[in-house]
Amino acid sequence: MLASRMMKHYPSRIFQLLALLQRAEKPLSSVEICRALAIKPRTLRSDLLNYRKDLAENGITLLSRPGVGYRLQIEDEKKYQQLKTAFRQAEYRHYFDVPVRYAQRVRYLIRTLLSVEGYIKLDELADKIYISRSALNDAMKEVRLALKPFNLTLKGRSGCGIRVEGSELNLRQAMARYLYYDDAALFQQDGVPASHPLQKNGSREKIVAILHRILEKHGITLTETGFQNLVIHLEIALMRVKLCRYKPLSTENLAALEGREEYRLAEQLIAAIEQEFSLSLPCEERYFTAIHLAGKRHLQPDAPVFTSPDISRLYEKITAGIAARFGINLADDSELRSLLLLHFIPMLDRLCWDLKIHNPLLEQIKQENLSAFEIAVLAGKIIQQETGLAVNEAETGYLAVHFALALERCGRQRQYNIILVCASGQGSSQLLLYTLRQRFRDESGKVKVVQLYELNQIDFTGYDIVLSTIDIPFAVPVPLLRVSCFLGDRELNQLENQLKDLRLPRTPIRRYFHPALFFTDLQSTERYALIEELCQRLSGYLADKEHFLQRVIEREALSATEFGNAVAFPHPLYPCGEQTFVAVAVLPKPIKWEKQSIRYVFMLCLRKGEKDPLQALHESLVTLMCDEEKLKRLGEKPTFSTLLGLLQAASPEEK
Repeated sequence: MLASRMMKHYPSRIFQLLALLQRAEKPLSSVEICRALAIKPRTLRSDLLNYRKDLAENGITLLSRPGVGYRLQIEDEKKYQQLKTAFRQAEYRHYFDVPVRYAQRVRYLIRTLLSVEGYIKLDELADKIYISRSALNDAMKEVRLALKPFNLTLKGRSGCGIRVEGSELNLRQAMARYLYYDDAALFQQDGVPASHPLQKNGSREKIVAILHRILEKHGITLTETGFQNLVIHLEIALMRVKLCRYKPLSTENLAALEGREEYRLAEQLIAAIEQEFSLSLPCEERYFTAIHLAGKRHLQPDAPVFTSPDISRLYEKITAGIAARFGINLADDSELRSLLLLHFIPMLDRLCWDLKIHNPLLEQIKQENLSAFEIAVLAGKIIQQETGLAVNEAETGYLAVHFALALERCGRQRQYNIILVCASGQGSSQLLLYTLRQRFRDESGKVKVVQLYELNQIDFTGYDIVLSTIDIPFAVPVPLLRVSCFLGDRELNQLENQLKDLRLPRTPIRRYFHPALFFTDLQSTERYALIEELCQRLSGYLADKEHFLQRVIEREALSATEFGNAVAFPHPLYPCGEQTFVAVAVLPKPIKWEKQSIRYVFMLCLRKGEKDPLQALHESLVTLMCDEEKLKRLGEKPTFSTLLGLLQAASPEEK
């Protein structure tokens, strides 16, 4: 049996650890685990030491290997499933228990406010969790912030208290997020006790069976998350009808749905639900079920999909915007085009009908794929300009996944043109050519074989590197690598590293930093006030400080630029400066940005019409911002020389 101490104290954290390791495709390092679970390495070591034996008794072995990481090995699948069920039951038992930590209090308050009918007094809420009114007021700020993405507000009435206000659809979406998912955004699929307020009717299994049957009949596939969310939507609809808490759903502008396949499917689904549960659902439920079906439909890449000219033009405008802003040409990436056009169809449906999706990987995407996320933010802005539909942060995160893969293909598919100087005759040059083609089949483009005396007459335009089996007694305008007639592994590896370096521009990134742009004495303790103070300090480098400040705030409003590791990265969405630079601030004390505590601020200004490729700058900044140890050194010794040393270590161009 499961050790009671594990179940009593930390069921959520241990369950999250197991789920994280089970989902991982490779061993995870302690740094990756701690970042995902928001815990300290000491906490992780303590948990593993205390509970490894208990987990082993329940069919689980945690394997660890120095320098590689941790992975999960299931020894007894039946015991493991029983353990997961016990964890979920414990999690639900604690859903409405008195919370201790601040974040738990906020989630408790959200769940309570979404679960009650009518008003509830603030004093009653404070008494429920044994905190003062001032502490409650602080927590309520976070509650309002959490409800904002759902277009929900808190309305107060004198003598009555407060309640959540908003449309029925938005209320349901908030309920789905906070009542049906655990704190790690994991869907509760089983193990929910019958006493749980949302499970008294035992409806889930019946809904799942009905949905499977109808979708299979029509040959329609939903994403896994989409399927889960539709089950939740129907469950909440049944619960609210039975509890007489149903608010009329506005069907304004929904008549266009009636001609779509999703509406006909929704009619059959609702009819089957009504028959199974012997009740009548309001007719508008058909519209909102159709919205869920349209917004969560999974379109196969190889299936024939007819995209409208408007969607194709939208893609062209996005890739043109990316080329203008980032200098990256994605217009010819047929795979990106295909996948994005498929993605746009349900995404635009979701945005049109205000259907929210949750993105549990959002923070990880922002931290690990900053360049892709910034491209996605720009794409979202263009989508809003063209369609009038605002793209929320969760949708931006999913767009970033497509752009991350496209950027990887960009780096992987670039071909390099090589000049080969060989003095040993035709046979040796052909052997070298064969070896190059075998090792660099995808990277090698045009290879020109010349003699030494011909090299002075060559036009080097379009060539990336010279490989020579003999010494070259004069300078050449591209990188030169001396090799033997028989390319060995060492030389091939050396060439591979050279080709990798060619992907990055040769402009030293130190030119974008200056001692006058390094600050350790900023005093503001609020996000926007700090941005304004930093812009004020940069006035000598900005032709129009107010315009730059406005553009930085506009970008911040689209998605908070907190990056993880106590780093924020504020910047305008479009280049608007007279010169390109990075201002760096190490704050005396961390401040609250949006959700995270921030101590290191990197503010990027791009020159309008900037022509220099900036991929090396972006990659060096990301490398530094991802490295907790390097940031710690900068915090311990916050000087410009420390910063330059860390940047040098992060950038191949600086070494």
